[in-house]
Amino acid sequence: MRNYDRVHPRKPEGIEERKAHIVGGGIAGLSAAAFLVRDAQMPGENITVYDQLPVFGGSMDAAGTHETGYVSRGERELEPYMECLWDLFGSIPSLYEEGRTVLDETRECNKNWEINSKHRLWEQGFKAHDESTMGVTPEIQEQMIKMMLTPEDQLEDVTIEQWFSPAFFQSQLWYYWSAMLAFQPYHSLIEMRRYAVRFMHQLHLIRSLRGILRTKYDQYNSLIRPLEKYLADHGVNFVSGATVTDMDIRIEGGEKTVTALRIGEGANEQVIPVADDDLVFFTNGSMTQNSTQGSMTEAPVMNRDTVHKGCFSLWEKLAKKCPEYGHPQKFAFDPDKSNFVSCSVTVRDYPQFFDYLAEKTGNLTGKGGCSTFVDAPWFMNYNVPLQPVAPDQPENVQFMWFYGLHANNCGTYVKKPMTQCSGEEIMREFLYYCGLEDKIDEVMPHITAIPVVMPYVTSQFMPRKLKDRPEVIPYGNKNLAFIGQFVELEGDVVFTVETSVRTAMIAVYRMLHLDRPITPLFQGQYDIRMVNVALKTLLGKDKIEVSDLPKINPLKLPQTLREVVDAINQIPPVPEYYPERREN
Repeated sequence: MRNYDRVHPRKPEGIEERKAHIVGGGIAGLSAAAFLVRDAQMPGENITVYDQLPVFGGSMDAAGTHETGYVSRGERELEPYMECLWDLFGSIPSLYEEGRTVLDETRECNKNWEINSKHRLWEQGFKAHDESTMGVTPEIQEQMIKMMLTPEDQLEDVTIEQWFSPAFFQSQLWYYWSAMLAFQPYHSLIEMRRYAVRFMHQLHLIRSLRGILRTKYDQYNSLIRPLEKYLADHGVNFVSGATVTDMDIRIEGGEKTVTALRIGEGANEQVIPVADDDLVFFTNGSMTQNSTQGSMTEAPVMNRDTVHKGCFSLWEKLAKKCPEYGHPQKFAFDPDKSNFVSCSVTVRDYPQFFDYLAEKTGNLTGKGGCSTFVDAPWFMNYNVPLQPVAPDQPENVQFMWFYGLHANNCGTYVKKPMTQCSGEEIMREFLYYCGLEDKIDEVMPHITAIPVVMPYVTSQFMPRKLKDRPEVIPYGNKNLAFIGQFVELEGDVVFTVETSVRTAMIAVYRMLHLDRPITPLFQGQYDIRMVNVALKTLLGKDKIEVSDLPKINPLKLPQTLREVVDAINQIPPVPEYYPERREN
């Protein structure tokens, strides 16, 4: 974003008389409230956030204590080019240091302790899996480049496995990709293409994960809590335990106006009137919807309820009223295909475990990022974050997190699907893959492992057409905007915090016609330096030849192409994020 565009928009006329109803208290809903307060200057007391859970934060929640065990249902990877995210949190005060913002503390944390994984792919017993190349054949390289050059409307409802050769799914590139992003072969090729383009600038860092950012503590304590306090200090209303089950919509010609929210069902239903000039922001899907939690002794039970799916059920009702609101049935329909199991691990009085992980991998605690056991049937991916993870975490307590993407498969040591395992059973399988089979009985008394199964955590990746997700403000909408991970954003990806914040910014700015440019999407694919290093990484080469380029009629312009290639090979590398700290 240009500094010239960092302006304070004028207050919209009559904003003091308008109200905002925000359905969903995750990062998208909270961001919408923040943009209403910060940029639209709407009085906080005019804004109400509704959420069915007792705690706000949506998928970015955290729970538990060091005595009972910390719980985090998932993790989100951040990076410097999440422009809307950092635009917002550059305005949110830190909870932990007066006079600093969340952005200030986050940048300082990463500058002082940068992720730089020495190795990421492992086999049982921490035998290093080959990472010398991306493992892609010339055929796969051609398929990858062709995918990136093919228009999206030609890839509708196409899956990744329909496009790529079977060998692709045994490549290091696929292991990196699926481990970080939870992609399955049967997921949408459109989504994979968007990631390949959107994060082209990260491809040469995929082995080390340099450029992936962490927050000071877990993301609930570092992002959600400061944001929630900022909103509360401005008078924003929070209504927890409130499930919005329907919206009354007046349709006149092509215009659609929300006139009421309906909370609860039957005799307990509450009707909230919505004036024509009021605003409604709806998070129309959640990756952690219908999650269930287990314990050390009990496995979480998959919630297969097809009627009560929270925000998905509300989206289904709205889509029946207005076709422009998309097709939710393309996403949240098959828990067996869209689930994975995460496990939060609290370790007490046993620092030897983290020391062992660091010694075997070469990755110091907090520097390794996502590591993967590629030969595990559950395809286990773990992260040992910088400690402490929680503000109240004692020195004798450590925390880590891992998940199984293929949780329906039977384990090796514990011969059950991960979806049917207790925390103790999951931890035994993990320790076996760590090469600690003979230490399991010694380690386990120090462990609290809490599993969570999330039926719809990868539902946003299911094959789809371009119109299956609604636009932020569908045509004809007068006072309703869609925000979050199930909204169509041209050129941008889902499954990122940035997506939620960007949709919230677009919704607020466009609904109120604010005179402040929406922070532009970072488009590294148009930076020749980034294209250069990404192509070299994909091809496993130090220099690019004419034969490596996409076929663009080389017989007609051979000399021009040679000059282009020579120029590309002279381009300097992509600048470091923190050039003053090249040594770790």
